[in-house]
Amino acid sequence: MIKQFLARLPALASSLLFALALWLFVAMSKRYVATFSIPTSVKMDQATQAVRAGLPRQVEVKLSGEGWKILAFCLSRAEWVLDLANELRKSTLLIETTPTATQYIKPLPEGLTVLDVQPARLTIDLEKKVTKTVPLRLAQTIVPASGFIITDYRLTPDSVTISGAASLVETIDSCEVVPQSTSLRGNFSTRAIVVDSFFPYLSVSPKSVVLSGTADELAQIELVDVPVELHGAPPTQAVTLIPNKLKLTIGGAVSDLELLRPDNVTVHVSYNDIVADTTGALQPKVVLPQRLRLLRQYPEQLQYILRR
Repeated sequence: MIKQFLARLPALASSLLFALALWLFVAMSKRYVATFSIPTSVKMDQATQAVRAGLPRQVEVKLSGEGWKILAFCLSRAEWVLDLANELRKSTLLIETTPTATQYIKPLPEGLTVLDVQPARLTIDLEKKVTKTVPLRLAQTIVPASGFIITDYRLTPDSVTISGAASLVETIDSCEVVPQSTSLRGNFSTRAIVVDSFFPYLSVSPKSVVLSGTADELAQIELVDVPVELHGAPPTQAVTLIPNKLKLTIGGAVSDLELLRPDNVTVHVSYNDIVADTTGALQPKVVLPQRLRLLRQYPEQLQYILRR
């Protein structure tokens, strides 16, 4: 019995797949109504004007057509494209969206009917187009792998060109980029996306840059008998620090710690702080090279004897 069932299984599976394909073909050949939110975009390469205000980030489009056509539209990443090179040069552009939808929705598969577009009317303010180049900066901290630290990085290119309405472009001094990778280690190279805060009003080129640099492994070292300096004491005053040397634990990148020398580290207290102190103990100030961190010090406070 089981052998007979197993022998028939391929035929049953084929019949089931054929029935499913037939049902899908019939279902997708019927007409449907669907609503989509599609983004707006502005083409201004050949234009002398740019959009200042009035264009939403997206419009809502209601379509009617066969299931296959609607599916194709869904997968096409359609946009409401405003090509300013094709528009009359004026200060305000009025667009009745539903009657003119086929002019602006790109791509729009043949056989689809646009039933409605919201907002029903667009009142778009135009202005003279200007272009300028601005530097890039990171929008967030670069995230290295656990146990690593970013020791240097660079953006290539380090600037972008923005085009748009003069009143908008003039307010922009820099653009931000967002790294697309985390857990970086060693010599790295990844992509960073330019944040277009004024989308869709501005054109930004390029839209992504290369973020490269070095993520070095973290380590720590211990320095002993680091002398404590006294700053600002008059010659007539005798001050004894107890103790006058510290033990420091310093953390940072391996490459930075390899370059560390004892004379790169200074510890000091101020005579004025001693005079103003009422507790008999002071916290010394530890000065380290850039990117290195003080993890621990012993002792944490110093005592002193002040002879007047």
